[in-house]
Amino acid sequence: MMVVEDRPTDLINRTAKALRDIADKISEGSLVEPVEFIIPMFDIGSERIATHCRHIIETIGRKQLGVYSIEFDADVPLDRVYDAIDSLKDENVALPKADRTGFAKVNKRKDCEGSRCLYVGKSEKIAERLKEHLHYVHYTTYALHLNRWPSDIPGNLIVKVIGIKGVASSLVTFIEDQIARDTPPILGKRGSV
Repeated sequence: MMVVEDRPTDLINRTAKALRDIADKISEGSLVEPVEFIIPMFDIGSERIATHCRHIIETIGRKQLGVYSIEFDADVPLDRVYDAIDSLKDENVALPKADRTGFAKVNKRKDCEGSRCLYVGKSEKIAERLKEHLHYVHYTTYALHLNRWPSDIPGNLIVKVIGIKGVASSLVTFIEDQIARDTPPILGKRGSV
């Protein structure tokens, strides 16, 4: 039997020290120059999206640790975005559980009201992960499945990528969370740590 030392009085201090240690490790890292990709909404779900995905891979490489956000420009009507999300979710829920698509979680509208940020994520292979969101991916994969969105929404998607060096992959979640606090996403998890 393992004996756990009873030290509840300094639990707060130990926790605070552990968080400071994590913060120190994160501050030792550096960011790669941010990159932005602008993708017309009418290219989503078309054969043209493959060209955008290739450009992303060519620009940032196949293996880049970092964070990304997928946002809408000012020409994308947010009411159309919410209509598309509601419609896709309703269609999905009507299917038997085994046939449902792994859509990203819809956040409460009041928590992201007016936000043009659709999703914030992190990955060790950002280009491949973005391809999963933008193009085709197995229906059970947790993603945006943008290929299923309506093709007549005006405006552009803005994909922002920030590569990270010198930070353990497990700690990049803290950076992802900070971006989600700065620009609350409409879809996806918020506050994973």
